[in-house]
Amino acid sequence: MSGRRRGPSTTRQEILDAAREVFADRGVDGTTREIAQRAGVDPAMIAHYFGSKGGLFEAVTALQVDPADVIAPVLDADAADAARELLLALVRTWDAHAPVLTTLVRSAMRSKTLAGQMRTFILERAVGPVVRRFSPDDRVETRAALLASQITGLMLTRYVLRWEPLASADPAWVADHVGPTVQGYLTGPLPED
Repeated sequence: MSGRRRGPSTTRQEILDAAREVFADRGVDGTTREIAQRAGVDPAMIAHYFGSKGGLFEAVTALQVDPADVIAPVLDADAADAARELLLALVRTWDAHAPVLTTLVRSAMRSKTLAGQMRTFILERAVGPVVRRFSPDDRVETRAALLASQITGLMLTRYVLRWEPLASADPAWVADHVGPTVQGYLTGPLPED
């Protein structure tokens, strides 16, 4: 007998689970059929539940985390500890959302639009408030760009490329080893532009 399965439908969740795996492995482009196949559904079901593959991507990458909450303790730290606190907060949050983060980073590497959105998000919501709070001078944009480069590189090496020992390191180890560089960008002297 064919037709609709008995009981509550799990199709939406099955599509989300399949999409997380496929997006994390391959990014977004050319994945609709593979997602449907892994979920055991017709590709039209993606449009039915999510409107489009773009809607599915948004559902997969929706973080249930407010960056303001993540960086709040950092903003209360002493200037000398700000970089370490920032890295601890970010890595702990990223670790809790590693599949989503991996999907975002890989997809941003393939999409100018998503790369721009990610850049704006990192600079305005995660790095910007910290730099504005701790910068000892008026070079906020330069410090924010340098800090964002370090943070983006850390995301890439830890979650996408999975380079050891960084990939499996404890957040405190990451903060201790990467912190001095981030602290220099945040509060240290910078070369003239």
